Amino acid sequence: MNEPEHSLDPDRDHLLELAHGYIERSLTPAQVAELEAILESDPEARRAYVDFMHDHAALHWNQIGQEGADDSDITDISDYHYSRFPSLWQGFAAAAVVALLSLLLLKPKESTPSFATMKKTESARWESGLLPTAEGARLGAGELFLVRGLATLAFDSGAEVILEAPARLTLVDAMNCVLTSGTAVAEVGESAEGFTIRTPSARVIDHGTRFAVNVHPVSGATQTQVFDGLVEVALNSGGKSLELRTGQRNLVEGSSLGSVSPAIEEATWALPDEADDKKEKNTVILTTADPGAADAYILSRDSNGHDSETLLLLKNSLDEKGPHRKAYLRFDLGRVEPGRITSARLDLRFTPTGWGLASNLGDSEFTVYGITDDSLDAWSANGLDWNNAPANNPTSGTGLMPEKVTELGTFTLPRGIQSGAFGIRGEKLAAFLNADANRRASLVIVRKTPEVRGGGLVHAIASSRHATLPAPTLVLRVGE
Repeated sequence: MNEPEHSLDPDRDHLLELAHGYIERSLTPAQVAELEAILESDPEARRAYVDFMHDHAALHWNQIGQEGADDSDITDISDYHYSRFPSLWQGFAAAAVVALLSLLLLKPKESTPSFATMKKTESARWESGLLPTAEGARLGAGELFLVRGLATLAFDSGAEVILEAPARLTLVDAMNCVLTSGTAVAEVGESAEGFTIRTPSARVIDHGTRFAVNVHPVSGATQTQVFDGLVEVALNSGGKSLELRTGQRNLVEGSSLGSVSPAIEEATWALPDEADDKKEKNTVILTTADPGAADAYILSRDSNGHDSETLLLLKNSLDEKGPHRKAYLRFDLGRVEPGRITSARLDLRFTPTGWGLASNLGDSEFTVYGITDDSLDAWSANGLDWNNAPANNPTSGTGLMPEKVTELGTFTLPRGIQSGAFGIRGEKLAAFLNADANRRASLVIVRKTPEVRGGGLVHAIASSRHATLPAPTLVLRVGE
């Protein structure tokens, strides 16, 4: 196919370059996300995209007719891992692809409440999330994960927040957001007094000011520094709080509110306590790739060829007989004495499989269980199956033996999201690891959400054998 023709409109040229890259399956995940954002926010861009795809399909159809090409010549869009429309076109002719694509792109979406605007982005790159990221896009409730650059969000209340990558922010409403990790700089007008940034350890409440908040990605510690005005910092558990004024800072760690101290001209924002060698030594990172560790998945029946050596597959089928899939992890805790863990986090990296339809599944909740019977920790990744997997109930798609497991936490992947970092953290996980007697901890991950129709999506977590993505990881903080 010919390259897109040159025009005097650089935005249109850029759109067609992305469209051409999509067809050739040469786009990076960030470029796919950019294309989706452009199409979602601009009706004219959608029309230009459909015209382009129509021309491409027409040329390809002519080539098939002239050369007598077989089905192997037709590009299967489901092979493109990051497509929002996995395998929907599989087996269709090019003309049917364009017709269906036109309906999808030109159909007006139902309006959802919005309360903020993506005001400006600078060298921004995003990972996962359902919210649009193009400049000028209206935003409602949802999560943003900025992996590179800067992004400025203007809330309708009058608050403005600048995200500095890497940062993960959840928008709640015009007066509230949650900073899970990274740095946010807020400038709040009088109309938005009371604007609150919540973190894993604290609530930072504005009283007319400009301030910065940073959340440590491992410990959840919250650093706040006020450049102008007044803020209140309070523990999430309630009760204690303190005030910070111009030129003051504070660090909240765990259940400790900390104190007020003079601001630092060049504060460390990336990792607020990483410069402290003593605290850095108290972080232990374990993976399923460590000696004595393991990971695997089990399958309830024939997979129809959908197997993987590098992924841990998860599915809760509409059919009682399956195919269901569950993932097993084992960590070697030999480096950590019982009772010494003060906080724990399980990190899992999801990646697309291309199997099943995302539209046949809603928001997906996953539950992580810990196996409490230490005699079951000797399982082998190579020999694990549906009938011999420890604590598995082979008569139930998602069931486990309740007397042999304990629930450690849950997390949710929004509908349509297939990639990104997810997991659990908290006291239940830390307590389970502290109590493990043989220092070999086995976990089971189950997708509790079933399909709404057969043929739903198969989720996947990168295993210890994946070539590029990190293995399942435990990040532990240990006391003296």
